[in-house]
Amino acid sequence: MINEPTSSPLFVCGIIGDSTAMVLNKCLTGPFKNRYDLVTAPVTTRATLSESVSQIAQLQTGLKTIISKQLGTIQLTIPALAALELPTSLINIYYLLEPVGGQLLTKRPAYTEAVSDGAVRVPLTELTWANSSPRVMQAKRFLQTGAFPTAEQRLDGYEVASDRSLKSSVDISVATL
Repeated sequence: MINEPTSSPLFVCGIIGDSTAMVLNKCLTGPFKNRYDLVTAPVTTRATLSESVSQIAQLQTGLKTIISKQLGTIQLTIPALAALELPTSLINIYYLLEPVGGQLLTKRPAYTEAVSDGAVRVPLTELTWANSSPRVMQAKRFLQTGAFPTAEQRLDGYEVASDRSLKSSVDISVATL
């Protein structure tokens, strides 16, 4: 029998977007608090990877999606996560998703607890290191260039869990992306 860790560093991530904009979550908690993030779920043995990413996309955005393709896996090392007592390495499996139905969930229902305040379609030009998770910045690069490098990335300058709003700006210097 396989015992799953309570805090897995392995995640499936869904990219819903094109060369101009992406559908993202507005995070309320966690390491990407007050930033945009991709639809993301921890990997478990209770569902396949494709089931997990499709289910979380519908739950977090309201959109029904199909998988266009799996893009690859990237290990991100974010030393600042240690301050939150979280694993400093996140292993993300990225999927390109295509919406096929549903309606964008722009506000979470008041009767639910959630890590997201709803989903929003954001122009790629408005996504920065100050208002987005590293996963979003990886997805932005893919949507703009078609390139999906899978080299491990260490993000020493990334700051987490501040109380600033999604629209504020902070200079974050990351040479790897």
